[in-house]
Amino acid sequence: MPAWHRQKVKVPKRVWGGSFSAGAVAYHAQITALAQRPDGCRASVKVLAGYLGDSKRTAERCLAELAEPGPDGIAELVTVRRTGSDGDGETAVRRTRGAARTEHFAYVPVLAVKVLRHPLFVVYCALAYAVATRTPVTAAELASLVGVTERTARRMTDELEGAGWITVYRRTGDHGRHTYDVHDQPLRPVPDEPGPPDTDGGSGPGGDGGSLAIKEDAGWTDKRTTDVGGSFRRRRGDRKWVRPAVDTAGNSGEVPPALRGRMRPAAPPPYAGPQLTLSPRVWAVLEPVADLLPDVGDFAVRRIAREIGRQLDDGIWADDIRDQITRLRAWTPTEDIRDPGRWLLGAVLPVRSRCGMTGCHFGFLAHTGAPCKVCAELQAARARGDHPPHTGAWHECTQCQRPARQPFPGGICRSCA
Repeated sequence: MPAWHRQKVKVPKRVWGGSFSAGAVAYHAQITALAQRPDGCRASVKVLAGYLGDSKRTAERCLAELAEPGPDGIAELVTVRRTGSDGDGETAVRRTRGAARTEHFAYVPVLAVKVLRHPLFVVYCALAYAVATRTPVTAAELASLVGVTERTARRMTDELEGAGWITVYRRTGDHGRHTYDVHDQPLRPVPDEPGPPDTDGGSGPGGDGGSLAIKEDAGWTDKRTTDVGGSFRRRRGDRKWVRPAVDTAGNSGEVPPALRGRMRPAAPPPYAGPQLTLSPRVWAVLEPVADLLPDVGDFAVRRIAREIGRQLDDGIWADDIRDQITRLRAWTPTEDIRDPGRWLLGAVLPVRSRCGMTGCHFGFLAHTGAPCKVCAELQAARARGDHPPHTGAWHECTQCQRPARQPFPGGICRSCA
């Protein structure tokens, strides 16, 4: 028997406690064992992968994970490159970060690292630590270490028990928990035939991870005593709850009302009211753009008519609005007016002023169409970078007396409109 069969190493709890993958935990234990030699761990990546039965790519990935800073900011693996006296490179020397005097660890044999699968070795370390510290452990806690379900954790403990690495005493602990004995060597040889694959079917396990503090029925939790195919009956034996059969022999081709689904509501009838008409005062204002109105929808025409009626009621002369529409219609090419309704509502009818004067619209006087001198002065001041001069007094809303530099359309602000 080789000497390393009896060798044991300390694997810190910070390593197998869930912060690193199962493969990284196994390589940490293997390098720790090789580092106990007088010349340290000089095994290459290929040799380390052969010891644990992995590929070289898997070994490189696990070693890179250990070389990165851990949760506490310190790397678990230190690699030192060396060069011989002849100038040729030698195999790197690797050294793992050991456990401090006050730090918890699992004292496990090196044989378990080489024989057990990496997830099984993590579960073995957790059970060895629990047995040494007399700490009760549950299947849910073991599952959280390896990142599997609770059912898979139970199967892993059964696999360790079948291989002879542990002994499980079922329902002998507090609150019905299992107790374990961990062995340094397997009590029986490992079977050559692998067990059936775990499909992890059925309902998902609970996330609490502990047993209830009452008497439990082992038939619901132990896989060995559970009937094959489940122990639940989907139907009662007397079948008294089943409704009587429905006689469909005399049904006609029409579906019964009870079996019909949701029916779509009937389509609304077409509009049968009066057609859209414009008042004479509104039509007199829109006469310069009469050729554009056939392409405007009824909804937009109603909005245009309401806006013109509001401006007329606010005291704006109809001739002023008509002149404004005529002037902008002459300035705008017909091919640039893609949506006449939006053009009238957004560019023509809104009263906009750059200088704050009531008779100015887009830099032109509403009555004569001449350029506004105040707007020209403002534009020249902005070009020079000067502050624009004050053009007049403040304007106020007739409802809430809200002040503004520019006049409100109709004397009412947007909040009060």
